[in-house]
This record gives sequence, C-alpha cells and structure tokens, in this order.
Amino acid sequence: MPRHTVSAETQMYRAHNTARGAWWFDSSRNGRFNLPAPSGTCYAATKVETAVREKVRDAVSASNVVSRALADSFQVSTMAAPVDYKCAAVSSERAVRFGIVRELVTMEDYAIPQQWAETIQANSFEGIYYASAYTTGSVTALALFGSAGSPGPRFAEARHMTGPEACEASGMVVAGPPTLKSLTVI
Repeated sequence: MPRHTVSAETQMYRAHNTARGAWWFDSSRNGRFNLPAPSGTCYAATKVETAVREKVRDAVSASNVVSRALADSFQVSTMAAPVDYKCAAVSSERAVRFGIVRELVTMEDYAIPQQWAETIQANSFEGIYYASAYTTGSVTALALFGSAGSPGPRFAEARHMTGPEACEASGMVVAGPPTLKSLTVI
C-alpha cells in the first residue's frame, strides 16, 4: 500500500463544533473512515478550504452560499500532532494495485470505506491520506486513527478562525441574519 507520513508538528486544520475539541476521535458509524470503539478517527486537512468543505459538505448551494446558522455552528482550529502518523495514501496512483479506486472517497454508503479503514489499521497504518470528495486538486484530507474520544493535552490545537471567517476565506458567501449565539451583547 502506498504510504504518506504526516510528520509530527505538521500544521493541520479541522472544522468542528465548539462542544468538542479539534482532536476528537469519533467511533460512531457516521464518518467515512470511522473505526469502531474502542478506536476512533479524527479528520483533519492540510488546507483550511478542505476542512471547511468537509464540514459543510452538501449544505453549500451551487452558488457557493452557506447559511449563517451553519457557518456559526463551527470553528476552524489549527492542530499539530505530537507524533508522526504513517498513513495509507489511498488516492495515490499506485493504490489501484491494492484494489482501491476513487470511489472509496466519494461513495455515499460508508460501510465499505469503514471496512477499508479497519483493514488499513490492521496493517499497521495510523491513518488515511486521501483526496476529499468535496474539493478538487491535490490530496489534502486526513483520517487519523487513535483511541475513541479526546486524546488529552499532548495533542495541541488553537482556534484559527470562526466558521463565517473560514467560509469566506474558502470562497463561500455566508447568507442570512446572524444567530444570537454569534452576537456579543454589550
């Protein structure tokens, strides 16, 4: 399997709700490459736009408009892992030799990608490096494996942008009145 190493201290981005930190390893069956408990998967990106587009997904209209409520529901954090991650490069030209084609990162049914994630983890990989289904161009998405939940203070993160700022920086228009949550009352 082709490999891509994410070096420790590589700057990554994650669009996430504020209830959880950026470093959250999800074990629900709601994510493309989510591993079942006791393991989990944390999604990140090497570009802000990829992180945002993975968060808003199909909620962005053809005219690149996102609702104010959706934009206000998340923030983008910068992240840096304390260790290297050896990732399977599933969007590499050589991945086809292992039975992996582009459909793996675009299919709507997550059961097959989740089975691949389990197989990839069982073969000593610590994540998946892939081309996002919601962007074009170079490979910029990461699915990193770890224990389900929050890994603790060793994993660094810092708030980078609000959701509306990140949407606008990604070329989207944020439309609608501000939500009460986004206003500061003086």
